[in-house]
Amino acid sequence: MKIFSKSIQSILIIGILIKILGLVYKIVITRILGLEGMRLFSLIMPTLSLSLCLSSMCIPTVVNQNVAKNLIHKNTRVSTILKAAFHITFISSTLICTILLLSFPLYQLIYQNSFIYYPLLICIPLIYISNITGILRGYLEANNKFQITYLANFFEQIAKILLTFLVIFLLKKSPVEQQVLACFVCMTISEFASFGYLLFKIKKRTAIRYQNIRTEGYEKNILKQAFPLTLEQVVISVTNYLEPFLFYFAASFNSISFYDASLYYTQVTSYAIPLLIFAFFGVQSIAKFTFPKITRLKEQPENLHIILSKSFFFCFLIAAFNFMVCFFYPKEFLLLLFGDDSSSHIVYLLSVLYFFFYFNPIFIAILQSCQKEKKLLLSTVISCIVTLLCVFGLTLIPQIKTAGYIIGLGIGSFIRFLLLLIFANQEVHFKIDKKIFLSCLLLGTVYFIVNLFYHHLIYFLGITLCFGPPILLLYGHFYKNNKTTSPHKKHTTPF
Repeated sequence: MKIFSKSIQSILIIGILIKILGLVYKIVITRILGLEGMRLFSLIMPTLSLSLCLSSMCIPTVVNQNVAKNLIHKNTRVSTILKAAFHITFISSTLICTILLLSFPLYQLIYQNSFIYYPLLICIPLIYISNITGILRGYLEANNKFQITYLANFFEQIAKILLTFLVIFLLKKSPVEQQVLACFVCMTISEFASFGYLLFKIKKRTAIRYQNIRTEGYEKNILKQAFPLTLEQVVISVTNYLEPFLFYFAASFNSISFYDASLYYTQVTSYAIPLLIFAFFGVQSIAKFTFPKITRLKEQPENLHIILSKSFFFCFLIAAFNFMVCFFYPKEFLLLLFGDDSSSHIVYLLSVLYFFFYFNPIFIAILQSCQKEKKLLLSTVISCIVTLLCVFGLTLIPQIKTAGYIIGLGIGSFIRFLLLLIFANQEVHFKIDKKIFLSCLLLGTVYFIVNLFYHHLIYFLGITLCFGPPILLLYGHFYKNNKTTSPHKKHTTPF
């Protein structure tokens, strides 16, 4: 328990620092570049994000699962898995980069602006290095080296902030296009900081003899798992592209202007949703920490139950805290983070549904560790279809109008939660401990009632701190005697 608690505490602390650095970067870069600079960013980033998604093919996740599984069963050499992954990544990255190189006429036709072609060219090295770094992260996290991967992200953020601010300061009198180009140059260089740190840590522990390794056709095994995961990411990306178009089209039938509809869309996506998922990095960290352990202990139900119980316990705490923030204090936190509280009513309406959203990473980790990528893909396809249909259909209703967009998002999010819950439970048959569930429910109810009667931001911080000791006592009471055991002690870390 001590090892688990210390590991979770350390990665959550580093994760919070990374989150803060990310916010600082976003706030400062927005104020420096202004509206025109951020408009150019908004044109470039969707293409870059899609390129990174397609070129990576979710190989880091597959590497994590295969390495963690191999540490127990010894079916394949870890070096074979890694070299096969590097082969696939190099081919996929080269293919996507070639498409980017040939895409100049497309940007000229769609955007009537050829500028965005050049930042994408600058990011070609970023695509290669980012994908290789992802494989290294997957390998380290499978070996429970989470602090190394989080520190790598931390150093990357530091390098990006320092380089970007220095270069933009030197180019402050230059045209905004040059400043935007400089930002993408700095983004690419900062990725090398993360890659160099991970490579140094791996090489320090392992002798690398890349030329002497044979893949033995293991690429087929990786592609078999990677293809459904990649397709799932493509479905999500396509859905994100279609959502605004369907919303604008449906809004036009209710005599809502494009400007008003786009303004509402911006309120939802740029202000409301970032606050609703503000603490999401916490559950993502827990899911990453849990993923290799689920892979190793699939055949040990008792130990697996302990791991999942602890993971859900921490997810509940994070989800409950973010729910309280979004339900009681959306205005205060929106003003604090973005200086604009116009979307506070949206945050309030979605807070309940997005509470369940925080458990999805654990369900996804279960499905991926059990190699049920097709079920994960199915849940994504169904929820995305439901989301698009609801956004379009509800926005057409005169009594609902623009609110149809957030209702559609909420319904789609809840459908995804239910499907992931059902599919994940089919694999692990997780049984809720009634004592733990009732204790968490009671503690959460009291926390809610106290905030209901003492509604003030200072009170909220004080109440939250007061609930810290009872949470620690509750965790210690239920988990102090629980340890995971395995016949392969050298590969299994006690929870």
